[in-house]
Amino acid sequence: MINTPIAALTASDLDALVTNKVAEGRHLEFKRDLPGTSEKDKIELCADVPSLANTGGGYLLFGVDDSDSTASAVPGLPGVNIDHEIRRLEQTLGSGIDPPVQGITTRSIPTSAGGDVIAVRVPRSWRAPHLVKHNDSFRVYVRASKGKQLLDAREVRRVFESAGDVVGAIRRWRDDRLAKILADDTPVRLKVGAKMVLHIVPLESIDDPYRFTASEIADRRREFGRLGFGGRGERINLDGYLTSAPPIASGRLVNGEVEGSYGQVFRSGRFEGVRSESVTYGHEDRFIASHGYEKRVLEATAGSIRTLTGLGVSFPIVVMLSFLGSQGVSLLIKHDDEDSDDQPIDRDVVVLPDVVLEEEPTDLPRALRPIFDAVWNACGLPASQNYDEQGNWARGELPGVPMSRVE
Repeated sequence: MINTPIAALTASDLDALVTNKVAEGRHLEFKRDLPGTSEKDKIELCADVPSLANTGGGYLLFGVDDSDSTASAVPGLPGVNIDHEIRRLEQTLGSGIDPPVQGITTRSIPTSAGGDVIAVRVPRSWRAPHLVKHNDSFRVYVRASKGKQLLDAREVRRVFESAGDVVGAIRRWRDDRLAKILADDTPVRLKVGAKMVLHIVPLESIDDPYRFTASEIADRRREFGRLGFGGRGERINLDGYLTSAPPIASGRLVNGEVEGSYGQVFRSGRFEGVRSESVTYGHEDRFIASHGYEKRVLEATAGSIRTLTGLGVSFPIVVMLSFLGSQGVSLLIKHDDEDSDDQPIDRDVVVLPDVVLEEEPTDLPRALRPIFDAVWNACGLPASQNYDEQGNWARGELPGVPMSRVE
């Protein structure tokens, strides 16, 4: 159940907790009743959620009874105004935890007994440790096999250090993947030349490198064609599921021994997209289409988010963009049908600042702008020119990419 998306939970999943005698643990806690309204009750609730976020994420289930920490019945919460109680829970959690835990999702699930269970899905947090406010002091909790555990000063220091290790581990994985691509150690043979590499990494993927089967990923294949990295040739491989597409010449796909791009969805829930055709070759110069590459990254990121959340992956999700073989490459900028170019990139490997999406974005172009601005910085320009003065995406609608405008 721990890996089941909250939107997919059913009464059968809840009944299975009792049938299978599932016990509370590091990622699961049962609550027969909702918390009261006293200050003590609020602190207790605020301790439950950070303990999960600080450890690895998991579920709080209100309306599930237990005996010696093992699920014994699912009576639900009969006679309760569910919508009101969900709002109360969310308000309490929003004010009693520092820093706030991002990405918490809550929903009610009708039970076979008639009442509803309120499920609270808490993601693993990259901003751990989260502290519980208690009078004029703060406390730090984590999950243990028998429930939450209050940490002492030495243990708090260790949690701070391990939180930094999570982001560092993701970046080290990215660096290792880039080294493999540079060494031509890729799942398909790519066309020679500069490459754009997109990595999309859910934070929770660090816990289990084999969370999904290849078949589970393949069931989401309808989304792969929208990732912009392959989508024509598809197959299961050892790492998960691979899509690839041949190179393009004169507007047509050229089938041969090499591919122009590939997209790899790993069994951990991570995505790697590599394009060997993001750089255009002129008579003597090499260019990146300043609008085209940003459009492709936005579409691929939106498609990846749909694919990964469909698999049950939770936020935060880290987005990372790199260019390989990029020394001497310039941006190709079009204004009023007049072409202009800028200073060429001065290094062969460009690793751009990563962006952490703490929750599902409502304006993806705005969220990813720091990455795009850094590309323009690498070419001697202050910021991406594909946005207006208010920071809105200014290059037309992108189907499937969430956007909102600021006037």
